[in-house]
Amino acid sequence: MIVTTEAIVLHSRRFGDSSRIVTVYGRELGKAGLVAKGARTTNSSLGPALEPLSHARCTVYHTRNRELHTVTKAETASPRRQLHHSYEHLQAGMLMCELIIRTQAQEQPDAEIFELLRKALDVADTVPDNLVYSVSVAMRLRLAEVMGFGIQRAPYAESWQSVTIDVTDGSVLHSGNGIRLSMAAYAVMHHSLRGRWGAADESVRLEIEAFLSTYFSHHLDTRIVSRTFTALQ
Repeated sequence: MIVTTEAIVLHSRRFGDSSRIVTVYGRELGKAGLVAKGARTTNSSLGPALEPLSHARCTVYHTRNRELHTVTKAETASPRRQLHHSYEHLQAGMLMCELIIRTQAQEQPDAEIFELLRKALDVADTVPDNLVYSVSVAMRLRLAEVMGFGIQRAPYAESWQSVTIDVTDGSVLHSGNGIRLSMAAYAVMHHSLRGRWGAADESVRLEIEAFLSTYFSHHLDTRIVSRTFTALQ
């Protein structure tokens, strides 16, 4: 079956002497693995469109019950020059893509998730180096919302020294059991969800990354346990 789809390239690796294997998130395919034969040769038309973070229009020879499909044509649908010429931008983009790889099942398309990633990468391509990290934070928090376990957008007092987020339901507390975040870290998360991009120093980024890792892991593990229990009934 021939499938033509818009796709975001999440990951790319060498395959053989001249080819690549790419992981994409396609509007019609969802997360999928593609073989781009000859993509690393100098005269290939596939290579430029299949770089990580690229938004491409792909023609794919799709075979059922196979992990890898063959991409026969790829062209850039939306150029993103800054994402590939700044380390800060590249890092922020890859944080978004890595979470899509981690959270999405193979070949289960979701148009809302595709649009979320596409728009976030478009915005990331336009902001300065010091603000692009907060764009990646916003996208990942919105992904949690789309998947059904978003953090509650509760007001907070600037006088607080920290907040606690309940890992089970995302409620924001002044104190109690949960994951504790400094106000600096929570403020970046809170404002980014509202499209107010701000800078974050290294310590704040480490806090946010630790929180997101724990928060997503909890909910993904809960889903696996739930599916296993249902299958055993």
